[in-house]
Order: sequence, then C-alpha cells, then structure tokens
Amino acid sequence: MAHYLITGATSGLGREVALRLARMGGHQLTLPARDAAKAESFRAELLALGAGQVRTPALDLSSLQSTASFVSNFLRDTTDPVDGVLFNAGRQSATRLVKTADGFESTFAVNHLAHHLILKGLTHRLTEASIVGWTASGTHDPAEKSARLSGFRGARYTTAARIAQGSYDDASDEQACRDAYATSKLCNIVSARALADEAGTRRTYFSFDPGLMPGTGLAREQSAAMYWVWNNILPLIARLLPGTSSTARSSAVLADLLVGKLRGSHNGAYFNYTGGQLEPASPAKDRRVAHDLFVESDCIVGRYAW
Repeated sequence: MAHYLITGATSGLGREVALRLARMGGHQLTLPARDAAKAESFRAELLALGAGQVRTPALDLSSLQSTASFVSNFLRDTTDPVDGVLFNAGRQSATRLVKTADGFESTFAVNHLAHHLILKGLTHRLTEASIVGWTASGTHDPAEKSARLSGFRGARYTTAARIAQGSYDDASDEQACRDAYATSKLCNIVSARALADEAGTRRTYFSFDPGLMPGTGLAREQSAAMYWVWNNILPLIARLLPGTSSTARSSAVLADLLVGKLRGSHNGAYFNYTGGQLEPASPAKDRRVAHDLFVESDCIVGRYAW
C-alpha cells in the first residue's frame, strides 16, 4: 500500500487525482485541507471507493505558521514513509495583489513558499524511490499563445525577495495578478528541476501543466459575471480553445506521473495535459534563478520551522 500526500485535494484537479488513487484500491492518502467539513465528506467518499486509509489534517497554506504546525503534527502522528507528494494547491488574485498575515504576497506564499516548507519538513519521510510533483502552468512561458490570449506575458522573475513582496513595478494591478501567478508557476518548475539535479538523488521530481480547465475554482476571485462564464460557458466550448483541457483528462495524466506509470526522459521533467514532455521557458533552466529561489525561500521558511 503506497502513501500519497496531495495539497488542494478537496476540489478541482487535486480532487480528481485523489479519486483516481482511491479507485486503484488500498492506497493511503493524506489530504491536508482548510475546510474540515468538506474534507471529512470527501474522506468518506474516498474510503467507499477503495482507499485504504485517508487522513485530512488541518492546513491553511496562506499561513506559514499553519503550514509548520501541519508538518509538526504529521511527523508526530504518523511514522509511515511517503511514496508520493503532489503540490497541487494554488491561488490567483484577480484585481489586486494581497499579502498574507505573514506579510508575503499571497500567490507566491501559497503556490511556492508553503510547499517549500512542507517538502523541507517531510524530506526524511520520503523513500529513495518517492515521486514528488508540482502543478505548474504554461502561463510561465511568454511564447505560450493560449496564455497570451488570457493576458499573461510569462513569468517576471527578478529575485525571490522582490516576488515575495509582490513587486511587479511596471504592471497595472490586474497585470500584476497575472504576473504573480505565472511567476509562482515558474518557481514550481524550477523547484522540480533543481531538486532533480541534486547529487545522488534517486527520487523522481516533475512539474505538470494541466492546461486551462474551465469550471475549476481557480477563477473564484474574478467578478461574478466572469465566474459564471468560467463555470457555465467555457466548459461547453473548451475543446475549441487552444491549450484547454478538463479535470478528467489532466488528472489521468497527473495520476500516472504521481504513481510512476509515466516518466520523462530525465529527472525533473516538465509535462503537459497530453502526457507529452515539454521544454519550459528559459528562466526555468537558469541556475542563477534556482539558486536565488532556494536561498531566499530557505531563509523565509526557516523562521517558521518546527
């Protein structure tokens, strides 16, 4: 029985991946969540489908203190090794960037910093053959046509310290929201590649672009009209739009990556919703970006370590 930990598993893509793992039968699932009632309902559903064991501990990824507490409690309450980790939870601001209670831009805090802290805390619970993945996005690439149609212009990485403060100097408020999302997803790709390059590692790391998936909760901060279109119109015409997928299609590929059924030509590979392996935009392959990101991220999360 393998043990998988997935963030953002109570809705959207993460939920579909958890359902697929449950249907495989026998797997142990740790699905940290902020909404306890929603998580408990989902837990019962997964057990009925065949999951061996399901835990839904409390976690608010917008709080590094909550994240550190989750890690401490996990290490205290279970001795089981972790065979696979999927850092899937994510957020995107719509009209203006906001900061967390810790003082960090919330997109970067949730999409990168909290996951960075979790991985540092759980590293010794991973097996030599563990698989660790991040849900990334084609929005990081300025050459991605479908992303440009939605107003994205690619990641705008400067330094992790500036990004953590939401500093996108030449952008309007709405553009800064898109820039922050694309940049956080670049950080996910960089994380997978950097950890795969560590000397002697036998673990597998990957990042994954699920494509645009209308109907998921990512647009929850948009205007009421846009959110209605996102949930009711775009799913009907998704097949006609470039770069668009569905939770069913993307989760099938992502589950295969997480259990090791699908592997890349090299460790740290980047995939999309078709199952194809892609080359990310050049900043994702810049060792200076990786060094800056990891040094500053270690410095930030170190203040909250257990």
